[in-house]
Amino acid sequence: MNYLSYFKDENDIRRVIAESIIKIRKNNNLTQEKLAEILDVSVEHISRIENHKYTCSITLIFKVCTIFKLNIDEFFQISTNNKENSIVKFLRELPIEKQKSIAEFCKEIENEFKNS
Repeated sequence: MNYLSYFKDENDIRRVIAESIIKIRKNNNLTQEKLAEILDVSVEHISRIENHKYTCSITLIFKVCTIFKLNIDEFFQISTNNKENSIVKFLRELPIEKQKSIAEFCKEIENEFKNS
């Protein structure tokens, strides 16, 4: 896949990275301080990324993807499937705690159907 075709220029890449970091942080109810601690970077670094002043290393992007269980396409907001189901998109954008609650609820319903 040619990822460069998804971005106009370096500023566009910075914008997408900033939006992703902000979205991940807010969806997980994290402060810049807490996210910086999790990623082992300074608060200033997080702030500069979110304010489009810095970009970040690919290593940091992979670390974020690993910790928050995202694939690289999700991080860069690239849809490889233009017909993505709206419910899937909705679920992906929920905070992780709510995703877990919904998954547990679905497992309970599945178990009820198996037992009936």
